[in-house]
Amino acid sequence: MPQSDSSINDLPDEILSHILSFLPTRHAFKTILLSKKWIPICYSLSVLRVDDGIVNNADNRIHLLRFVEDFIFSPHSQHIPLKAFVLNCRFQIWDVETDRSTFDKCLQAAKLRRVVYLYLYLLYIPLAPTIFCFKTLVVLTLIKMRPDSLFDCSVDLPMLKNLYLCDVRFHHMDDFMKLLSGCPELERLTSLYVKANDMAPARGYTKPLSKLILSTIRLFEVPFKAVYNVQHLNISGLGINLVNKETNSYYKDFPVFENLTLLNLGWSTHTQIHEWDEVVKMLQSCPKLQSLSISKAKSSPTKEDWKYPYHVPQCLLTQLITCNIEDYEAIQADFRFAAYILENARHLENMTICRNPLPKPMESPHFLSDLSSCSRISPTCKLSFSEI
Repeated sequence: MPQSDSSINDLPDEILSHILSFLPTRHAFKTILLSKKWIPICYSLSVLRVDDGIVNNADNRIHLLRFVEDFIFSPHSQHIPLKAFVLNCRFQIWDVETDRSTFDKCLQAAKLRRVVYLYLYLLYIPLAPTIFCFKTLVVLTLIKMRPDSLFDCSVDLPMLKNLYLCDVRFHHMDDFMKLLSGCPELERLTSLYVKANDMAPARGYTKPLSKLILSTIRLFEVPFKAVYNVQHLNISGLGINLVNKETNSYYKDFPVFENLTLLNLGWSTHTQIHEWDEVVKMLQSCPKLQSLSISKAKSSPTKEDWKYPYHVPQCLLTQLITCNIEDYEAIQADFRFAAYILENARHLENMTICRNPLPKPMESPHFLSDLSSCSRISPTCKLSFSEI
């Protein structure tokens, strides 16, 4: 029986284009060496992935920039919508003044091609604030960025649903708040190590993120009132207080989270002291909370004279189902808090206590073992212990 003389060249152009979209774009273009058939396929790619991992000298840098310009400005691709633009510039090889102009032009071209997904890892290369005016953008990731001031610029991201920021420094916190206010459809927000040259409290922010579902933030980056409508909230860097009382109060003001059902709290390793009163205060503002996870700071002491509050937050009485405490210490304060949850959470189903297998000198074993015999208001509550 004769064998068919088929090859990858025989596949439909749509399939070939889909396969190439998973490669760095420069590698995809090497297929042109196989056949002229690949030329229009490469230029019709809807994904542009650029990585400077292969750039180790000035000539390579120039060649990479020329390649990007050739691809994104090519007449062959101008009519092709751009699904994703990934620009991964992680090494200190770029000329801040010369190369930023090229990046700005390429981003403008991506805007004209109605880009949907934009990923920019730019090692402290400043970019024009026009990156915050993309009417078609749905996902935006910015890493190690230094955007220019937004003082005289507008922010228009009407379709954006997912915003991820890591190690981004704005000129002023008002710039960051202005960015958030320009994302009316935002559903997921991640803010990690976002700073500003001027950390004074933002005054121009007036539009809370009403569509927000999930948010991961660090303390003193996003005011809690901006994410009041969130359903799942992860907060890290807790336990720190700023010297400036006004700024401290602005960021730590905890509003009522009417829709919050899952809360993860993480304390900073630089925390001066861990206070359970902070947790109870937060619980008072989360009436519908069902899941609570607490990660203490391993190296920070815990306030020892913590006493039971005279009140019980609404979520403990009616909603809380699971509670996890990581880095639990066998000391009186931690025991009292865990017992407070067990004795008041009427619908609690699971409570997990995680601790370091190497006890500290001030720990007492009975503050761990006594939890097993502690009274539980919920008849279905299961208490489990694990080691980190």
